[in-house]
Amino acid sequence: MKDWKHLTFEQRKVIANGISHNYKLKDIAETLGFDPTSISKEVKRNRDTITIGKNISNCKRINRWPYVCGYCQKKYNNQCAFTKYKYDASKAQIKADTNLVNSRKGIDIDSKEFDELDKIVKDGIDNKKSIYQIAIENKNDINKSVTTLYRYINNGYLTTKRIDLPYAVKYKKRKHNKKYDYSQNNKVDRTGHTYIDYLAYLHKNPGIYVWQLDFLGSIKTDNNNILSFILPNMQFILLDLIKNPNQEKIVKFFDDLEERIGTNAFIELIPVILTDRDPCFTDIDGICFSKLTGEERCKLFFCDPYVSNQKPNVENINKQLRLYFPKGKTLDTYNKTDIKNINQTLLNRPLRSLDSFTPKDTFINVFDEELYNKLF
Repeated sequence: MKDWKHLTFEQRKVIANGISHNYKLKDIAETLGFDPTSISKEVKRNRDTITIGKNISNCKRINRWPYVCGYCQKKYNNQCAFTKYKYDASKAQIKADTNLVNSRKGIDIDSKEFDELDKIVKDGIDNKKSIYQIAIENKNDINKSVTTLYRYINNGYLTTKRIDLPYAVKYKKRKHNKKYDYSQNNKVDRTGHTYIDYLAYLHKNPGIYVWQLDFLGSIKTDNNNILSFILPNMQFILLDLIKNPNQEKIVKFFDDLEERIGTNAFIELIPVILTDRDPCFTDIDGICFSKLTGEERCKLFFCDPYVSNQKPNVENINKQLRLYFPKGKTLDTYNKTDIKNINQTLLNRPLRSLDSFTPKDTFINVFDEELYNKLF
């Protein structure tokens, strides 16, 4: 006997043909590879009523196989007072599809389980967690897939609504009146550090780690800004709060990083950096060369102007960071400890792209825990 699965239209045609030729239930079941009980339930569930009889009770022959007026000599006799039934493969398929849809409407849990699920989802969203993270972290308590949770939200079953999900509502189309560029960029020589040079370097060094660097962005009156530094392969991110950012402070960020983990580890971990043309990132030698040894510690490349999708991973991380730092709100109220805590929160999220592992777990598995601890 096969494990149960839904009958197809072709299988239903086999059943209808078997009934019309007065085949035994057992023979039809063996032909299809199903249990005889499954076939009998299918016929009784999806048979079609042809005429309504005057006699309230059903014909005794209907109570046994084939449960329809299949081979009965009286099925075309107008004097038969019983209700007549027929198994039609096309109509049976339509009925089965309708029942399948109806069975999946609503919520298949009791009120106590629903209340617990509703609270878990709401608390997770309030703590800026994704639906995927909520499902993974609470799989033993709610036992629902990510798709099911989204369906419950979209259908309005839960307290959490679509508007509460940060990316479920479409963005309004933005107006771009004028392109901008930094005047300081006019004097920067990026020969050997352009995006085309980056692509050529990747071709010669396939599989090399590439980090993406960017600022989150702040309002004009802010002194603080947040530096996002991400390794896309592992969704691993380093954040830093920088006051009045400039070239010297960006170079110091990398110098401090090298001192914490060591020059050899820096060269292995951060071989390539891809960033935009922000003036704070233009000290190429300061970023690329070690103050400890004088040797080159990494390669630095710049995206083309106005093409942010050349570094999409850090742009996506910045979008996620807006859950913690809403656009238009000041960053001056945060300190480095706040940023470090948010950084740790992001690194401890189970991600679908990492097969439910966290960026922290992935980093430790690829490198080691000692290097992770040195980074923080």
